[in-house]
Amino acid sequence: MVGTSCLAAAVALPAAAVAATAPDHPARAPNAASVDTPPPSSQPPSSEPPTGGATSQAPNTSEHSEGPPTSGKPATSPSSGTPSEFTTSYTTKTKTKITTSPPEGQKYDAAVTPAEVEAEIKGLNVSEDVKQRLREGLAVAVNAINNPATPQKDKNSFMYIVDSINQALKLIQDPTTSQADRAMYLKYVQGINEATRLTQDANLSATDRAVYLQLASALASYTTNLQDPGLPAVYKGLYIKIADSITNGLLAAVDPKTAPKKPEDQQKVKQILQDTNTTAAAALAVLQDPNATPEAKQQAQQQVQAIVDARTNAVQNNDYLRFLNEVKRYNPSDACLQAIADRTTQAGWPDGSLWGLTDPSCADALTRALADNDTKWKSLYMCVQNQPFSTCAVYIPPEG
Repeated sequence: MVGTSCLAAAVALPAAAVAATAPDHPARAPNAASVDTPPPSSQPPSSEPPTGGATSQAPNTSEHSEGPPTSGKPATSPSSGTPSEFTTSYTTKTKTKITTSPPEGQKYDAAVTPAEVEAEIKGLNVSEDVKQRLREGLAVAVNAINNPATPQKDKNSFMYIVDSINQALKLIQDPTTSQADRAMYLKYVQGINEATRLTQDANLSATDRAVYLQLASALASYTTNLQDPGLPAVYKGLYIKIADSITNGLLAAVDPKTAPKKPEDQQKVKQILQDTNTTAAAALAVLQDPNATPEAKQQAQQQVQAIVDARTNAVQNNDYLRFLNEVKRYNPSDACLQAIADRTTQAGWPDGSLWGLTDPSCADALTRALADNDTKWKSLYMCVQNQPFSTCAVYIPPEG
């Protein structure tokens, strides 16, 4: 666990060490091999242009964009079903830092083609279902890059995302990479991929699509920076804790078996992930800035520690432990207790904990709790059973 003492040590690092959080070389970016975009006839039915001859537009995922997308499906190669090549190129010498999106105007060295990424996906030792989902996410990114309606800032983000995924996939298949690191990077790749898929989900608002593009970009940034051998250990620990919280929460939020069922809860979880991301990125940027004042770094240190406490360390929260002890009175399964703990580290107390209580593995325990007319927690259990769990915190009884 990264405690306050470690964070204080991070603030005391010399400027050179703090600057080392940015890799010495810019993140490699997707190649801009120019090929023709597949004709409309080769697209899946749901991605064909609207009737009347209108051209299909990519959803604008910029923060202030308006209007729904006209297509939620990526372009694919008619012969292989794999993403088409990029049709634009970018170059830069800018260093990488943790951000919610690549810096304004930043572009990337042409280095990788979608075909290369597809080859890395093919070589993964995972199920075909996982591979197919990664291919679909890659296709979403390529479609957005190739679509002239995609804002330039978003194209830069998608190219950075694709390159980051490619780097991580190579590392996963490197025989010198430890099993623990392989599992960690695979999880991050899946998190980036799921966020990328949501950036062009026709069922989401433009604002929500922008949030998921920020999450995908930030996770790509964490994934790239963690590969920097010059990254101080204290920062590496922080990056992993925050990236784990965002990734695990995102994956749980999109998995049909664990995703919140009610729209209010879906929005709440998304907001929590967004807040974790933006607050952490801003604070870590200050800690990495050699020109930041000691006062600014101390404040940033406190912000990062607060995030870790509210997510990773939330299972040590006294209120959480009090809640857990109450749930244990109704003989929950180990799977139920694990779901509550997992959701708590992903979305914090109390929302994550109550999210966990809605897990199917907790159904029997919740039924037994609802039958207990003597518990002062019954109003909470009734709310979790019948209402959005994100509205139920008001029913948590005071201690004593």
